[in-house]
Amino acid sequence: MNVRKKQVISHAKKLFIGKGYRNTSIQEIIEDSGISRGTFYNYFPSKSELFKAVYDSFLEEYHQQRDELIIGRDLSNIDIFIEQLYVQRKSHSHNQLFALIEDVMVSNDIELKDYLKQTRWLYLNWIHNRLVDIFGVEKKPYLLDCAIILSAMVQHHMHFYSIAKGDLDAKKAIRYYLDRIKVIVDDVSKNDVVLIEPEVLTMFIPGGPKGNRDFCYDLIQSVNQLKTYLEQEVVDAEFRAEKLQIIEFLQDELLHNKEPRHYLVKNMIASLNHDSILRGTSCYGRFREIIMEWLNK
Repeated sequence: MNVRKKQVISHAKKLFIGKGYRNTSIQEIIEDSGISRGTFYNYFPSKSELFKAVYDSFLEEYHQQRDELIIGRDLSNIDIFIEQLYVQRKSHSHNQLFALIEDVMVSNDIELKDYLKQTRWLYLNWIHNRLVDIFGVEKKPYLLDCAIILSAMVQHHMHFYSIAKGDLDAKKAIRYYLDRIKVIVDDVSKNDVVLIEPEVLTMFIPGGPKGNRDFCYDLIQSVNQLKTYLEQEVVDAEFRAEKLQIIEFLQDELLHNKEPRHYLVKNMIASLNHDSILRGTSCYGRFREIIMEWLNK
């Protein structure tokens, strides 16, 4: 994305937050950005397409902060999930995203409302996947219901608490919600009660829930598993250090380089492919699959 287009998104972000989506005109965005009308429409065919770019920039920033929290850490650790939800809550509060979303949802823009609805399904899908990480695959049939309940707690309980009693310690609140979710998971799994099956996600997310797990999340998860294998199962310290260095380089290149270098990634994965010890493991197989999907895009 070129610099000027990024500037338009930045100016639009400030205007949308300050005035609301409906009350911000294209002309105001053009004047604030210092571009011509022709340049604007060259970048964005409509105000709704610009809004999507603005909203995507919010999500990209949050996802990066969220995903960095699990690098090299145990995904089943509930404290890490609390940190991730806290980052999301802090991001939404800081950027006044909730008010902006509500403004769009009462507009007449059906396409934009459908876009926001899909982002909600994607968010639920992420929560569902994280609950599977924490509670285990055997509890998966019950966890979409729990993901919806948790999402509602994080959004609505905090909102009404702040109205009734003032500011709430967000981390304390999130831990309270997850303590309640633990009880619910135990109860519904024991009594085999499901209202919304996880398969429902395939109706609302293109490609299904597996196909739409974030690339960053999948990469970090596979790196964590591969590093655990190397640290626990490989005795040769020199071999282990060499492979860990390559794996960490690949992770850093793909997550933190704005334009990852294909030739380097390809050469590094080819180097790992030559190793018979790694090739025989399922954790390396998954890691390689994720890298190859990225290379073949």
